[in-house]
Amino acid sequence: MHEPLPANASLGNDTALIPSLAKLWPHREHESNAIKNLSCRIGLHRWRQLDLGELYPGKEIRYCFWCAKIRVDGAIYEP
Repeated sequence: MHEPLPANASLGNDTALIPSLAKLWPHREHESNAIKNLSCRIGLHRWRQLDLGELYPGKEIRYCFWCAKIRVDGAIYEP
């Protein structure tokens, strides 16, 4: 299990943490249809909220339900 980040720590600087976050949920790209895949490719994602407030206080972590991208405090990452 991950240890909580200190309040002054920056998740954006620790890009090694992004792949471990991606393992918390399966992305659905293989189940999506062509329109959803095209939407993600042009930047229209379906963001869902992750409840990781205890592990990463003060961070807004969302994932795209249709692809593997992660958005942390507005910055988009791809594992």
